[in-house]
Amino acid sequence: MKIAFLNQPQDPVAASEEQRGSVAIVNWELARCLAQRHEVIVYAPRARGQPRTERWGRIEIRRISFVARRGHKAVQLVAGRLARGAPYFTSRLYYREYFAQVARDLAASRPDIVHLPQQMQFAALFKRAVPGVKVVAHIHQDELAKLDRELLRRDLSDVDAVATVSEFVTAGARLRLPEMAARIHTVGNGVDALRFSPAARGPDREGREHRRRPLRLLYVGRIAPDKGVHLLMEAFDRLIREGVGLELTLIGKPGLLPYDLLSRLLGGDTRALEAVREFYGRSLRAWLVKEILGHRRSYATALRARLSPAAAARVRFLGTVPQPTLIRTYRAADLLVLPSIWQESYGLPVAEAMACGVPVLASASGGVPELIEDGVSGKLVPRLDTSALTRALREMAADPAHLREMGAAARSRAEQLLTWSRSAQRLERLYLGLLTAQSEASRPAAPDECVRSADIA
Repeated sequence: MKIAFLNQPQDPVAASEEQRGSVAIVNWELARCLAQRHEVIVYAPRARGQPRTERWGRIEIRRISFVARRGHKAVQLVAGRLARGAPYFTSRLYYREYFAQVARDLAASRPDIVHLPQQMQFAALFKRAVPGVKVVAHIHQDELAKLDRELLRRDLSDVDAVATVSEFVTAGARLRLPEMAARIHTVGNGVDALRFSPAARGPDREGREHRRRPLRLLYVGRIAPDKGVHLLMEAFDRLIREGVGLELTLIGKPGLLPYDLLSRLLGGDTRALEAVREFYGRSLRAWLVKEILGHRRSYATALRARLSPAAAARVRFLGTVPQPTLIRTYRAADLLVLPSIWQESYGLPVAEAMACGVPVLASASGGVPELIEDGVSGKLVPRLDTSALTRALREMAADPAHLREMGAAARSRAEQLLTWSRSAQRLERLYLGLLTAQSEASRPAAPDECVRSADIA
C-alpha cells in the first residue's frame, strides 16, 4: 500500500524519533510501524529551517510552506467567544490553504490511503484530487459524540472509515451516529516500550531511597484548566500543610485550549465547563487579559497562586523537554498524576509512565480506565473531586512498597497491551479491509454469481 499521513496544520514534524504534540506523536509512531511494510508519506507544515522534502528511514516527509497559523488562531479565538453557529474548527475555511496544498501534492503522488487527523471536512477535497482513494479519519477526541449530527453526516459522507484512539471514543461515536457504526473502529494509541522503560534498580535500594526522600509526583501534558492541574495544586498544597513529604514536577507547555473547542468537547457537562470557566474570563475584558494577551501565562500564574510558600518550594515547572529528559524524569518518579476534568480520549502520558514502571493516579475519565487496572497498576478517582484526589495521594504516599508493586504491574500491562505495534496492526487491517472491499466491488461478477443474483431477484 501507499499511505499518506497528514499532520495537523499546527504540528510540524522532525526527521527523528522524537515529535512534539500528542497527535503528531501518534501519526509518527503509526507511520514508523507501517513503513516497515508499506510506502509511507508524511505531510506536515514546514517550520523555520526545515527542508521542503526529507527522508527519515523508510518515511518520506513532505512539508507545506504556507500555513496562516496566526490568522486562523485569531478567527478561532473570536469565534469561540461569540459562540455562534458551528465551531470554526469544523469550517471548510479552517486552514484551507494547508489542506489545498496537500491535495495538489496528493494528486501527483496518488496514494491508496489518506490518513486524516480530525479535520473530516476536507475528505471531499482529497477524493476529488485522487479519485478512488480511501480516506480514513483518525479521531483523537470525542467530538463525534458532541458535534451537530447533520454537520457530522455532511463531513463523514466522504470518509470511508473512522479510526479512534479508545473504546470510549468509539462507543460515543456509534451511539451518536448508529447508521455509521460499522465504519467506526478502535485502533488505540501506544507507547514504545523499548525506549520508555524502567530504570535498572534493585528492590532493596529502591526501598531505602523511598524512606530517605519525599515521594516524587509527576504531571506530564498540557498545563491547562481542562487537565485539572489546579486541582492537583490544591491537593498538593493541602498535603504539604499536613506535613506529607512530597515533591511535584510538571512537564508540558502552558496554554489554554481554544474555548470553542473546549466548550464543544465538554458538551452538556455544565459542571466541568463551570470548573474551567474562571480561567477564560467571564467578561470581555477578562477574556482579553486571560485568553488573548495571557494565553501562555494566565493559567500558570493562577496555579502558583494556589500554593503556599512551603508548597511552592517543592514544585518544579520544567516546560517542554527533550524525550531523553522526559524518560529520565519518568524513571525518577514514584507516581504520575493526571487529574483531568474533561473526558480524556486516551492519555499518552499514562501509557508512557506505565511503560517506565510508574503507577498512575488519574481521574476516571474517558478512555483512561481502559489503560489502568484500578488498584493494580494505578488508582482512579472521580473527576472534579479534589477531596478524593487528596485522599488517594495521602494513601499512596503512605505505602511506597505498594506503589512499587503497582509500578511493576503497570510495566507488565504496557508491554502486553499498550504497544504501537498492536495499534499499527489494527490500523493496517482496517486499511486492507477497505482496499479489499474496493477490489471486490470492481471485480466483474462470475457467470454463476450472476445466475444466483437473478434467482434471488
